[in-house]
Amino acid sequence: MIEIKNLTKEYRHGSLLTKVLTGVSFNIKEGEFVAIMGASGSGKSTLMHIMGLLDKPSSGIYKFREKNIIDMSDDELARFRNKQVGFIFQSFNLLARTNVLENVKLPLVYSGFPDKKEEEMALKALNSVGLSERLEHFPNQLSGGEQQRTAIARAIVNHPSVLFADEPTGNLDSKSGQQIMEILQKLNNQGHTVILVTHEKYTSEMAKRVIQLKDGKIISDELVACRKFAKDGLLK
Repeated sequence: MIEIKNLTKEYRHGSLLTKVLTGVSFNIKEGEFVAIMGASGSGKSTLMHIMGLLDKPSSGIYKFREKNIIDMSDDELARFRNKQVGFIFQSFNLLARTNVLENVKLPLVYSGFPDKKEEEMALKALNSVGLSERLEHFPNQLSGGEQQRTAIARAIVNHPSVLFADEPTGNLDSKSGQQIMEILQKLNNQGHTVILVTHEKYTSEMAKRVIQLKDGKIISDELVACRKFAKDGLLK
């Protein structure tokens, strides 16, 4: 699904050149659950922004479903991103004055689906994260875990090829964080490709493969024995 070869990212401020990624190479197959780990400043967030089509590399090769991302215009990237990518952020990024159902329907605004179809898709996504009874609630009426579950439903509503989760448990207590990781693991088991960006070892243990970055370079890329939850234990 994803092919990355000799990827670099540099930022120039006047005469100062900052190298963030230096020759990163790896592939990700459809259906994988990959954790990208690294300390602050390692380049993992920059790498996620490039992989999630929010930014472009300075050089190298990045192909997503055999499309060369570097050659795409900003408009082409935006359209491709809307169809192929779902994002889950640490800060949830929900619209405060919009209820749960309408928040989840947001990615479908330009889909061209009839209103009834959009609502069916949103309801299905919310049911999959255990929020079918919170449709009319607003974000400030939800717990942190429920807000993140709403964000996950929004991320999967249009059936993207890959889910990017950027520190998804960072603003949650341990119990809510575990529930979020259970959901991501369940989605992966259902066939979703999941790419998790984290600095926390316990969240990376839910993945099946861990890529570690340091100073903009990959220092390890290993398959791991992922920690699994009890069958049918989701949100129980």
